[in-house]
Amino acid sequence: MNIRGFEPEARRLLLEYRWPGNVRELENTVERAMVLCEGERIGEADLPDRIREARDPIQMQLTSGELSIKKTSRVIEEILIRRALQKTKGNRTKAAEVLEISHRALLYKIKDYRIDL
Repeated sequence: MNIRGFEPEARRLLLEYRWPGNVRELENTVERAMVLCEGERIGEADLPDRIREARDPIQMQLTSGELSIKKTSRVIEEILIRRALQKTKGNRTKAAEVLEISHRALLYKIKDYRIDL
């Protein structure tokens, strides 16, 4: 196999999926995608339906049945931070502006959510 990475859309789907099975589920999904992939990069079509259909993680969280405001807010906040960082290509100052929070608050949240840049 000569898989060289992921297409941007496939990568986004993998990052936004909640992974209820944790690392084992992620590992199985990537292995499956590598087997199904016909090109050099894993695309959206190479991923299972459950991941492709889980397009809006915020909507998924809101319809999950979770009633804790703290848990739901935390999940949604992390998703919004990841989207802002992606939109600004990792520029934390611009991401903080988009999110309408201070740069310092964003740095704290990046560390708290363990977001890799």
